[in-house]
Amino acid sequence: MDFATLKQRLGRRRGFDGNEARLGDFVNDAYLTICGRRQTWSWLRRTHQFSTYTPESAAGTVASPGATLTNGSRTVANMTTLAGTPATLHTRSGARLSCPDGTVHRIASHDATTNAYLEAMYGGTTTTAANRDSWKIYWDEYPLPAGTAGIEAIVCTGNGFTYHVPEQSLLPQHMKALTVRDYDSYPQYYAIERHTQIPAPDTAPTIVSTATAGGSMTSGAYKYKYCYFNTKTQELGPFSPDASVTISSGAANLVNISYVRRADFGVAIYRTKADGSEFFHHRVTSDFATTTLQDITADTGLGFKHVDLDIGGVARATNIGSVAPRAIEISGSEHIRLWPPPDEEYVVDVTYFVAPREMVLDTDIPAVPLQFQPAILDLAESYALGETESHSAAAQKRNVALEMIERMERDEDSDPGTVVQIGRGQPDVYGEHAGNGRWPRTVSTS
Repeated sequence: MDFATLKQRLGRRRGFDGNEARLGDFVNDAYLTICGRRQTWSWLRRTHQFSTYTPESAAGTVASPGATLTNGSRTVANMTTLAGTPATLHTRSGARLSCPDGTVHRIASHDATTNAYLEAMYGGTTTTAANRDSWKIYWDEYPLPAGTAGIEAIVCTGNGFTYHVPEQSLLPQHMKALTVRDYDSYPQYYAIERHTQIPAPDTAPTIVSTATAGGSMTSGAYKYKYCYFNTKTQELGPFSPDASVTISSGAANLVNISYVRRADFGVAIYRTKADGSEFFHHRVTSDFATTTLQDITADTGLGFKHVDLDIGGVARATNIGSVAPRAIEISGSEHIRLWPPPDEEYVVDVTYFVAPREMVLDTDIPAVPLQFQPAILDLAESYALGETESHSAAAQKRNVALEMIERMERDEDSDPGTVVQIGRGQPDVYGEHAGNGRWPRTVSTS
Protein backbone atom coordinates (compact mmCIF):
# COMPACT_ATOMS: atom_id res chain seq x y z
CA MET A 1 0.00 0.00 0.00
CA ASP A 2 1.27 3.47 -0.80
CA PHE A 3 0.90 6.52 1.43
CA ALA A 4 -2.30 7.66 -0.31
CA THR A 5 -3.94 4.26 0.22
CA LEU A 6 -2.96 4.13 3.89
CA LYS A 7 -4.47 7.58 4.49
CA GLN A 8 -7.59 6.64 2.55
CA ARG A 9 -8.16 3.45 4.54
CA LEU A 10 -7.50 5.15 7.86
CA GLY A 11 -9.98 7.86 6.87
CA ARG A 12 -12.56 5.20 5.99
CA ARG A 13 -12.13 3.61 9.41
CA ARG A 14 -12.41 6.83 11.38
CA GLY A 15 -14.68 8.86 9.11
CA PHE A 16 -12.77 11.28 6.91
CA ASP A 17 -12.84 14.75 8.49
CA GLY A 18 -11.34 16.57 5.50
CA ASN A 19 -7.91 16.94 7.15
CA GLU A 20 -5.68 14.65 5.05
CA ALA A 21 -2.50 15.96 6.69
CA ARG A 22 -3.80 14.83 10.08
CA LEU A 23 -4.38 11.31 8.76
CA GLY A 24 -0.87 11.35 7.30
CA ASP A 25 0.60 12.30 10.69
CA PHE A 26 -1.10 9.31 12.37
CA VAL A 27 0.16 6.97 9.61
CA ASN A 28 3.73 8.28 9.81
CA ASP A 29 3.79 8.09 13.62
CA ALA A 30 2.70 4.46 13.45
CA TYR A 31 5.14 3.62 10.63
CA LEU A 32 8.17 5.11 12.38
CA THR A 33 7.19 3.47 15.68
CA ILE A 34 7.20 0.05 14.02
CA CYS A 35 10.53 0.74 12.30
CA GLY A 36 11.98 1.91 15.61
CA ARG A 37 11.25 -1.39 17.38
CA ARG A 38 14.61 -2.64 16.11
CA GLN A 39 17.33 -1.24 13.89
CA THR A 40 18.10 -4.57 12.25
CA TRP A 41 14.81 -5.40 10.54
CA SER A 42 15.61 -7.50 7.47
CA TRP A 43 13.50 -5.17 5.33
CA LEU A 44 15.72 -2.25 6.35
CA ARG A 45 18.85 -4.08 5.16
CA ARG A 46 20.51 -2.65 2.06
CA THR A 47 23.75 -3.23 0.14
CA HIS A 48 26.17 -0.64 -1.19
CA GLN A 49 29.32 -1.07 -3.24
CA PHE A 50 32.08 1.42 -3.93
CA SER A 51 35.67 1.44 -5.13
CA THR A 52 38.53 2.90 -3.15
CA TYR A 53 40.84 5.39 -4.83
CA THR A 54 44.41 4.77 -5.85
CA PRO A 55 46.72 7.32 -4.19
CA GLU A 56 47.22 10.27 -6.50
CA SER A 57 50.78 10.76 -7.65
CA ALA A 58 52.74 11.14 -10.86
CA ALA A 59 56.19 9.86 -11.74
CA GLY A 60 58.97 12.04 -13.01
CA THR A 61 60.56 15.38 -12.23
CA VAL A 62 58.20 18.23 -11.39
CA ALA A 63 57.90 21.31 -13.51
CA SER A 64 59.52 24.52 -12.29
CA PRO A 65 58.66 25.98 -9.87
CA GLY A 66 58.17 22.84 -7.80
CA ALA A 67 55.50 22.39 -5.13
CA THR A 68 56.73 23.95 -1.90
CA LEU A 69 55.97 23.40 1.78
CA THR A 70 57.15 26.07 4.21
CA ASN A 71 57.77 25.50 7.91
CA GLY A 72 54.97 27.06 9.97
CA SER A 73 52.67 27.51 6.94
CA ARG A 74 49.45 25.77 5.92
CA THR A 75 49.92 26.52 2.23
CA VAL A 76 51.21 24.01 -0.30
CA ALA A 77 52.36 26.35 -3.04
CA ASN A 78 52.41 25.37 -6.72
CA MET A 79 50.36 22.25 -6.05
CA THR A 80 49.47 22.07 -9.75
CA THR A 81 52.98 20.87 -10.57
CA LEU A 82 52.15 17.56 -8.88
CA ALA A 83 49.10 16.39 -10.81
CA GLY A 84 47.55 19.16 -12.87
CA THR A 85 45.19 22.07 -12.26
CA PRO A 86 42.50 21.35 -9.61
CA ALA A 87 39.88 23.02 -11.81
CA THR A 88 40.33 20.30 -14.41
CA LEU A 89 40.46 17.38 -11.97
CA HIS A 90 38.42 16.85 -8.81
CA THR A 91 37.97 17.78 -5.18
CA ARG A 92 40.95 17.01 -2.99
CA SER A 93 39.61 18.65 0.18
CA GLY A 94 39.40 16.07 2.97
CA ALA A 95 42.10 13.85 1.47
CA ARG A 96 45.48 13.23 3.09
CA LEU A 97 48.76 14.55 1.72
CA SER A 98 51.86 12.47 2.42
CA CYS A 99 54.66 15.02 2.51
CA PRO A 100 58.31 14.45 1.59
CA ASP A 101 59.45 14.51 5.24
CA GLY A 102 57.18 11.59 6.17
CA THR A 103 54.38 13.58 7.81
CA VAL A 104 50.79 13.21 6.67
CA HIS A 105 48.37 16.16 6.66
CA ARG A 106 44.71 16.48 5.80
CA ILE A 107 43.92 18.91 2.99
CA ALA A 108 41.40 21.51 4.18
CA SER A 109 40.79 23.18 0.78
CA HIS A 110 42.39 24.18 -2.48
CA ASP A 111 41.95 26.99 -4.96
CA ALA A 112 41.32 26.78 -8.68
CA THR A 113 44.81 27.87 -9.65
CA THR A 114 47.88 26.60 -7.84
CA ASN A 115 47.62 26.16 -4.07
CA ALA A 116 46.31 23.67 -1.52
CA TYR A 117 45.77 24.45 2.17
CA LEU A 118 46.39 22.05 5.07
CA GLU A 119 44.31 21.76 8.25
CA ALA A 120 47.40 22.08 10.46
CA MET A 121 50.60 24.01 10.00
CA TYR A 122 53.45 22.12 8.42
CA GLY A 123 56.12 21.55 11.05
CA GLY A 124 58.84 20.00 8.93
CA THR A 125 61.73 21.54 7.10
CA THR A 126 60.88 23.92 4.27
CA THR A 127 61.12 21.86 1.10
CA THR A 128 60.43 21.99 -2.61
CA ALA A 129 59.48 18.75 -4.35
CA ALA A 130 62.12 17.48 -6.70
CA ASN A 131 60.26 14.34 -7.64
CA ARG A 132 56.52 13.68 -7.65
CA ASP A 133 56.98 10.22 -6.12
CA SER A 134 57.72 11.84 -2.75
CA TRP A 135 54.21 13.42 -2.68
CA LYS A 136 51.05 11.30 -2.53
CA ILE A 137 47.40 12.10 -1.90
CA TYR A 138 45.46 9.34 -0.11
CA TRP A 139 41.69 8.94 0.41
CA ASP A 140 40.87 7.20 3.68
CA GLU A 141 37.20 8.30 4.10
CA TYR A 142 34.26 7.37 1.90
CA PRO A 143 30.64 8.53 2.33
CA LEU A 144 27.95 5.96 3.01
CA PRO A 145 24.45 6.22 1.51
CA ALA A 146 22.20 8.88 3.00
CA GLY A 147 20.16 7.53 5.90
CA THR A 148 22.60 4.80 6.96
CA ALA A 149 21.64 3.76 10.51
CA GLY A 150 24.05 0.87 11.13
CA ILE A 151 26.62 -1.41 9.51
CA GLU A 152 26.34 -5.19 9.35
CA ALA A 153 29.38 -6.14 7.25
CA ILE A 154 32.29 -4.64 5.31
CA VAL A 155 34.00 -6.88 2.75
CA CYS A 156 37.03 -5.79 0.72
CA THR A 157 37.93 -7.67 -2.47
CA GLY A 158 40.88 -7.34 -4.81
CA ASN A 159 43.01 -9.34 -7.18
CA GLY A 160 42.90 -12.81 -5.70
CA PHE A 161 41.64 -12.09 -2.18
CA THR A 162 38.50 -11.53 -0.15
CA TYR A 163 38.85 -9.86 3.23
CA HIS A 164 36.18 -9.25 5.88
CA VAL A 165 37.29 -5.95 7.37
CA PRO A 166 36.71 -5.81 11.15
CA GLU A 167 35.41 -2.73 12.94
CA GLN A 168 37.94 -0.96 15.13
CA SER A 169 37.90 2.41 16.86
CA LEU A 170 40.28 4.89 15.28
CA LEU A 171 40.45 7.20 18.25
CA PRO A 172 43.99 8.19 19.29
CA GLN A 173 43.95 6.01 22.41
CA HIS A 174 43.24 2.94 20.26
CA MET A 175 45.68 3.67 17.46
CA LYS A 176 48.55 1.79 19.11
CA ALA A 177 46.93 -1.49 18.11
CA LEU A 178 47.00 -0.48 14.46
CA THR A 179 49.79 -0.20 11.93
CA VAL A 180 49.85 3.56 12.17
CA ARG A 181 52.56 4.16 9.59
CA ASP A 182 51.57 1.48 7.09
CA TYR A 183 50.46 3.38 4.00
CA ASP A 184 51.18 0.53 1.59
CA SER A 185 48.60 -2.14 2.33
CA TYR A 186 44.92 -2.84 1.79
CA PRO A 187 42.31 -1.84 4.42
CA GLN A 188 42.58 -3.75 7.70
CA TYR A 189 40.12 -1.89 9.94
CA TYR A 190 37.22 0.47 9.57
CA ALA A 191 35.42 2.97 11.77
CA ILE A 192 32.12 4.77 11.24
CA GLU A 193 32.19 8.53 11.74
CA ARG A 194 29.43 11.11 11.41
CA HIS A 195 30.56 14.51 10.23
CA THR A 196 30.89 16.64 7.15
CA GLN A 197 33.90 18.59 5.94
CA ILE A 198 31.84 20.35 3.28
CA PRO A 199 30.73 23.89 4.18
CA ALA A 200 27.19 25.19 3.87
CA PRO A 201 26.57 28.00 1.36
CA ASP A 202 26.14 31.32 3.16
CA THR A 203 23.43 32.72 0.92
CA ALA A 204 20.39 31.51 -1.01
CA PRO A 205 20.62 31.31 -4.80
CA THR A 206 19.44 34.30 -6.82
CA ILE A 207 16.40 33.36 -8.94
CA VAL A 208 15.02 35.34 -11.89
CA SER A 209 12.32 34.09 -14.30
CA THR A 210 12.34 35.08 -17.96
CA ALA A 211 9.67 34.59 -20.62
CA THR A 212 11.45 32.65 -23.35
CA ALA A 213 10.22 30.15 -25.91
CA GLY A 214 11.30 26.56 -25.29
CA GLY A 215 10.72 26.40 -21.56
CA SER A 216 8.77 23.50 -20.07
CA MET A 217 7.84 24.89 -16.66
CA THR A 218 4.16 25.22 -15.79
CA SER A 219 2.61 28.11 -13.90
CA GLY A 220 3.17 28.07 -10.16
CA ALA A 221 5.54 28.90 -7.32
CA TYR A 222 8.99 27.24 -7.25
CA LYS A 223 11.67 27.12 -4.58
CA TYR A 224 15.38 26.49 -5.12
CA LYS A 225 18.34 25.71 -2.88
CA TYR A 226 21.77 24.21 -3.43
CA CYS A 227 24.65 22.52 -1.66
CA TYR A 228 28.31 21.90 -2.36
CA PHE A 229 29.47 18.37 -3.09
CA ASN A 230 32.78 16.56 -3.28
CA THR A 231 33.37 15.79 -6.96
CA LYS A 232 35.70 12.92 -6.01
CA THR A 233 33.57 11.04 -3.47
CA GLN A 234 30.17 12.55 -4.43
CA GLU A 235 29.41 13.43 -0.80
CA LEU A 236 26.80 16.17 -0.36
CA GLY A 237 27.14 19.02 2.12
CA PRO A 238 24.52 21.08 4.02
CA PHE A 239 21.97 23.10 2.05
CA SER A 240 21.79 26.84 1.51
CA PRO A 241 18.72 28.86 2.46
CA ASP A 242 16.03 28.55 -0.22
CA ALA A 243 14.79 31.18 -2.66
CA SER A 244 11.46 31.28 -4.50
CA VAL A 245 10.07 32.51 -7.79
CA THR A 246 6.57 32.50 -9.28
CA ILE A 247 5.81 31.78 -12.93
CA SER A 248 2.43 33.05 -14.01
CA SER A 249 2.40 32.87 -17.81
CA GLY A 250 2.83 29.14 -18.38
CA ALA A 251 5.31 26.99 -20.25
CA ALA A 252 7.15 29.66 -22.28
CA ASN A 253 9.48 30.38 -19.34
CA LEU A 254 12.90 29.64 -18.00
CA VAL A 255 14.56 30.47 -14.68
CA ASN A 256 18.08 31.86 -14.32
CA ILE A 257 19.81 30.57 -11.18
CA SER A 258 22.91 32.25 -9.75
CA TYR A 259 24.91 30.91 -6.81
CA VAL A 260 28.22 31.29 -5.01
CA ARG A 261 30.90 29.00 -6.41
CA ARG A 262 33.81 27.47 -4.51
CA ALA A 263 37.07 26.43 -6.11
CA ASP A 264 37.19 23.00 -4.47
CA PHE A 265 33.60 21.70 -4.59
CA GLY A 266 30.91 21.14 -7.17
CA VAL A 267 27.32 22.37 -6.79
CA ALA A 268 24.14 20.27 -6.59
CA ILE A 269 20.89 22.17 -7.12
CA TYR A 270 17.49 21.12 -5.78
CA ARG A 271 14.04 22.43 -6.75
CA THR A 272 10.42 21.93 -5.78
CA LYS A 273 7.67 21.08 -8.21
CA ALA A 274 5.10 23.74 -9.07
CA ASP A 275 3.42 24.90 -5.81
CA GLY A 276 5.14 22.06 -3.96
CA SER A 277 7.16 22.05 -0.74
CA GLU A 278 9.54 19.09 -1.08
CA PHE A 279 12.85 19.56 -2.87
CA PHE A 280 14.02 17.22 -5.61
CA HIS A 281 17.43 16.88 -7.19
CA HIS A 282 17.60 19.02 -10.32
CA ARG A 283 21.10 19.57 -11.70
CA VAL A 284 24.79 19.42 -10.90
CA THR A 285 27.78 21.50 -11.92
CA SER A 286 31.25 20.20 -11.27
CA ASP A 287 33.53 22.44 -13.31
CA PHE A 288 34.61 24.71 -10.39
CA ALA A 289 33.95 27.78 -12.54
CA THR A 290 30.33 28.24 -13.65
CA THR A 291 28.16 30.38 -11.35
CA THR A 292 24.86 30.45 -13.25
CA LEU A 293 22.60 28.04 -15.10
CA GLN A 294 19.20 28.06 -16.76
CA ASP A 295 16.22 25.95 -15.71
CA ILE A 296 13.74 24.89 -18.39
CA THR A 297 12.86 21.52 -16.88
CA ALA A 298 9.31 20.24 -16.36
CA ASP A 299 8.36 18.74 -13.00
CA THR A 300 8.51 15.24 -14.51
CA GLY A 301 12.23 15.72 -15.15
CA LEU A 302 13.16 16.15 -11.48
CA GLY A 303 14.72 13.63 -9.14
CA PHE A 304 16.90 11.69 -11.57
CA LYS A 305 20.55 10.81 -11.05
CA HIS A 306 21.23 11.12 -14.76
CA VAL A 307 20.79 14.79 -15.55
CA ASP A 308 21.32 17.14 -18.45
CA LEU A 309 23.32 20.29 -17.87
CA ASP A 310 22.67 23.51 -19.70
CA ILE A 311 25.57 25.69 -18.62
CA GLY A 312 26.28 28.75 -20.66
CA GLY A 313 23.97 27.46 -23.35
CA VAL A 314 25.86 24.18 -23.77
CA ALA A 315 23.88 21.01 -23.03
CA ARG A 316 25.73 17.93 -21.81
CA ALA A 317 25.00 14.77 -19.86
CA THR A 318 26.53 13.58 -16.62
CA ASN A 319 25.89 11.16 -13.79
CA ILE A 320 26.33 11.92 -10.11
CA GLY A 321 26.05 8.47 -8.64
CA SER A 322 25.18 9.27 -5.03
CA VAL A 323 23.17 12.47 -5.40
CA ALA A 324 19.85 11.85 -3.64
CA PRO A 325 16.75 12.13 -5.87
CA ARG A 326 15.03 13.89 -2.96
CA ALA A 327 16.67 16.41 -0.68
CA ILE A 328 17.83 15.09 2.69
CA GLU A 329 18.77 17.67 5.32
CA ILE A 330 22.30 16.92 6.47
CA SER A 331 23.64 17.58 9.95
CA GLY A 332 26.55 15.26 9.23
CA SER A 333 27.15 12.42 6.83
CA GLU A 334 27.96 8.84 7.72
CA HIS A 335 31.47 7.95 6.58
CA ILE A 336 33.47 4.77 6.60
CA ARG A 337 37.10 5.44 7.42
CA LEU A 338 39.54 2.75 6.31
CA TRP A 339 42.89 2.20 7.95
CA PRO A 340 45.50 2.11 6.58
CA PRO A 341 44.43 4.29 3.64
CA PRO A 342 44.03 2.03 0.59
CA ASP A 343 47.16 1.74 -1.52
CA GLU A 344 45.23 0.97 -4.73
CA GLU A 345 41.71 0.51 -6.06
CA TYR A 346 39.68 -2.12 -4.21
CA VAL A 347 36.01 -3.01 -4.31
CA VAL A 348 34.25 -2.63 -0.96
CA ASP A 349 30.86 -4.25 -0.33
CA VAL A 350 28.84 -2.75 2.52
CA THR A 351 25.76 -4.34 4.08
CA TYR A 352 23.94 -1.73 6.14
CA PHE A 353 20.61 -0.83 7.70
CA VAL A 354 18.81 2.26 6.49
CA ALA A 355 16.98 4.72 8.73
CA PRO A 356 13.42 5.07 7.37
CA ARG A 357 12.04 8.48 6.47
CA GLU A 358 8.55 9.83 6.89
CA MET A 359 6.33 9.30 3.88
CA VAL A 360 5.57 12.56 2.09
CA LEU A 361 4.39 11.85 -1.44
CA ASP A 362 1.19 9.92 -2.06
CA THR A 363 3.26 7.42 -4.05
CA ASP A 364 5.67 6.71 -1.16
CA ILE A 365 5.58 3.07 -0.04
CA PRO A 366 6.50 1.99 3.51
CA ALA A 367 9.39 -0.44 3.91
CA VAL A 368 7.26 -2.72 6.11
CA PRO A 369 6.39 -5.94 4.20
CA LEU A 370 2.93 -5.88 2.62
CA GLN A 371 1.52 -8.67 4.78
CA PHE A 372 2.32 -6.66 7.93
CA GLN A 373 1.17 -3.25 6.76
CA PRO A 374 -2.23 -3.60 8.48
CA ALA A 375 -0.26 -3.10 11.70
CA ILE A 376 0.44 0.45 10.52
CA LEU A 377 -3.28 1.10 10.14
CA ASP A 378 -4.18 -0.49 13.50
CA LEU A 379 -1.52 1.51 15.35
CA ALA A 380 -2.42 4.72 13.51
CA GLU A 381 -6.07 4.19 14.40
CA SER A 382 -5.14 3.73 18.04
CA TYR A 383 -3.41 7.14 17.95
CA ALA A 384 -6.52 8.70 16.39
CA LEU A 385 -8.74 7.13 19.06
CA GLY A 386 -6.42 8.31 21.79
CA GLU A 387 -6.66 11.87 20.52
CA THR A 388 -10.44 11.72 20.93
CA GLU A 389 -9.95 10.26 24.44
CA SER A 390 -11.44 6.89 23.48
CA HIS A 391 -8.80 5.25 25.58
CA SER A 392 -10.36 1.78 25.86
CA ALA A 393 -10.85 1.46 22.11
CA ALA A 394 -7.36 2.90 21.53
CA ALA A 395 -5.80 0.28 23.82
CA GLN A 396 -7.67 -2.50 22.03
CA LYS A 397 -6.41 -1.37 18.62
CA ARG A 398 -2.89 -0.94 19.99
CA ASN A 399 -2.90 -4.50 21.31
CA VAL A 400 -3.98 -5.80 17.89
CA ALA A 401 -1.13 -3.88 16.25
CA LEU A 402 1.43 -5.03 18.81
CA GLU A 403 0.40 -8.65 18.34
CA MET A 404 1.22 -8.39 14.64
CA ILE A 405 4.48 -6.54 15.35
CA GLU A 406 5.54 -9.27 17.79
CA ARG A 407 4.82 -11.85 15.10
CA MET A 408 7.12 -9.86 12.78
CA GLU A 409 9.82 -9.97 15.44
CA ARG A 410 9.47 -13.74 15.90
CA ASP A 411 9.84 -14.21 12.15
CA GLU A 412 13.01 -12.10 12.25
CA ASP A 413 14.71 -13.93 15.10
CA SER A 414 17.14 -16.69 14.15
CA ASP A 415 17.74 -19.96 15.95
CA PRO A 416 19.41 -18.93 19.24
CA GLY A 417 21.69 -21.96 18.94
CA THR A 418 23.31 -20.55 15.82
CA VAL A 419 25.94 -17.82 16.22
CA VAL A 420 27.09 -15.95 13.16
CA GLN A 421 29.36 -12.91 13.19
CA ILE A 422 29.94 -11.03 9.95
CA GLY A 423 32.61 -8.38 9.58
CA ARG A 424 33.84 -8.67 13.16
CA GLY A 425 35.99 -11.76 12.94
CA GLN A 426 35.48 -15.47 12.42
CA PRO A 427 32.35 -17.21 13.84
CA ASP A 428 32.73 -17.55 17.61
CA VAL A 429 30.32 -20.34 18.52
CA TYR A 430 31.96 -21.22 21.84
CA GLY A 431 32.26 -17.69 23.17
CA GLU A 432 36.01 -17.54 22.56
CA HIS A 433 37.66 -15.29 20.03
CA ALA A 434 38.75 -17.59 17.20
CA GLY A 435 40.75 -15.09 15.17
CA ASN A 436 40.74 -11.67 13.63
CA GLY A 437 38.72 -12.64 10.57
CA ARG A 438 41.53 -12.03 8.08
CA TRP A 439 41.38 -13.89 4.82
CA PRO A 440 44.51 -14.63 2.78
CA ARG A 441 45.41 -11.82 0.43
CA THR A 442 46.47 -14.28 -2.27
CA VAL A 443 44.46 -17.39 -3.13
CA SER A 444 46.57 -20.35 -4.18
CA THR A 445 45.78 -21.90 -7.59
CA SER A 446 47.50 -25.20 -6.86
